[in-house]
Amino acid sequence: MNQIPCRWRRILAVGATTVGARGISLLVTLLALPIVGRCLEKEEFGLWLNLTSAFGMLSVLDFGVGLAVMGQVSEARGSEDVASTRRVVTTALVLLTGAAVLLLALCGLLAFTLDWSDLLGADRVPAAVVGQLVFAVGATAALSLPLAVAGRVYYALGRGHVTALSTSAGVLAQAAGLLAVAALAPGLRSFTAVYLATSLLGGLVPTLLLARRVRGARPRLRHVDRDTCGRLGREGAQLFFLTLMGIVSFKSDSFVIGHYLGADQIAAYVLPFTVYATVPTVAGAFLTPLWASYREAWARGDQAWVRGAYLRSVGLSTAAGAVAASVLVPVTPWLVRLWGGDDAAVPPPGLLAALGGYVVIMCATTAVAVFLNGAGELRPQLVVGSVMTVANVLASVWSVHRLGLAGPLWSTVVTQTLIVLVPSMLVAHRRLARPRLAARDVLRTAG
Repeated sequence: MNQIPCRWRRILAVGATTVGARGISLLVTLLALPIVGRCLEKEEFGLWLNLTSAFGMLSVLDFGVGLAVMGQVSEARGSEDVASTRRVVTTALVLLTGAAVLLLALCGLLAFTLDWSDLLGADRVPAAVVGQLVFAVGATAALSLPLAVAGRVYYALGRGHVTALSTSAGVLAQAAGLLAVAALAPGLRSFTAVYLATSLLGGLVPTLLLARRVRGARPRLRHVDRDTCGRLGREGAQLFFLTLMGIVSFKSDSFVIGHYLGADQIAAYVLPFTVYATVPTVAGAFLTPLWASYREAWARGDQAWVRGAYLRSVGLSTAAGAVAASVLVPVTPWLVRLWGGDDAAVPPPGLLAALGGYVVIMCATTAVAVFLNGAGELRPQLVVGSVMTVANVLASVWSVHRLGLAGPLWSTVVTQTLIVLVPSMLVAHRRLARPRLAARDVLRTAG
């Protein structure tokens, strides 16, 4: 059977369902927040927002193991090595279950020993209630760690639509639960309990389906393997640090603006940036399935497909970013007024230009990064990412005094282009010029 059309069909199907799932999640969030806000006191609503945001950020505590699972199962699939798939899945589940136990113990210790009412600025909420809610958030985050493995496995198997549809089902259940609480028994505890319980559905459903329907990936304790544990740990650690560097690089601009220009200027930056950031997010939803496909194609020795897919993805992503930027820049003032009202601050021309450049550069960078991840080229990304993170923060502090609101974002665009994008494209070109590598060589490169 011809693998090429099958790969592209899987990529498009997974990309479309992932974009749909993210769209549903965004829509539910926009609809649910006003409802919860009307049912709770202002301080309770602020605490609820902090707790739910903290739960989302705790998802990186798998230390990159989930992404490493996706890559290594893809290679095993390309090599038709069912035994290796079982070892990777089982070992990852054992690792993350251990991490979940440690996180649960840590949450139990911290939740009831620290004054969270003071730390979270919720003095009007009883301290005992805040401690209970903090523990519930930590415990749910701990439970979600091993449940995330199945979703990554489905992506590796070219069936990421299962994960996306499960996520959508969980989000819709969450919306229904929040509406039911608002109508029947509105309260801080009830809203938090519904949010946390339904957040687990997106991981629980794929886990049950994997155990029942994918025989080659069913975990068994006898499949735990020390070498596999080492490979998952090494690759996962590199992916984890790449994620952290991305958070620091792209989330620091608003802090720089708030510190040097004043907190009242943050909204003028964050509102338009949120609109523009959706473009590389959507592009990433279509590009992420390529990660698994690259690893599988390398294992099969299909370098011609890899080269064609890489060139096509970079070209299309960059073009899509350019088109989106050319549309967004002229309509942004209208969108900001629609969202924030007539009193909302309209972005200055310099910031609009920087936002357009950001969209184009990030779409291109995402396409190149997905290829390098699939090819196992993580160390070069760690090097350029570390340099870019430091340079971006320093350049943002320097430029905010000279260019104002647009300065930090222009610093991000310039450093991302010169320090990350250009060197990464050179690494990708060098990798494509090499003879075909076997799957074990890809793993060795990543490790």
